[in-house]
Amino acid sequence: MEKKKFDVLTAKVKNENVYWTVLGKAWENDTNIKIELNALPVPNPNGDIFVYLKEQNNVQKSNEQE
Repeated sequence: MEKKKFDVLTAKVKNENVYWTVLGKAWENDTNIKIELNALPVPNPNGDIFVYLKEQNNVQKSNEQE
């Protein structure tokens, strides 16, 4: 079974627009998800920090199926 890979993202809302920043990558293994950060997120005005995991699509695999 292929392990899932993720992008680690954070969002910033400015003037009703959402801007996404990639902070790093994550990999699923047998017992958990390993996260590698290349940057640290900045807290929002309330001091909260949110990060999101978005599953990476295998572009090569989807192109072969078409």
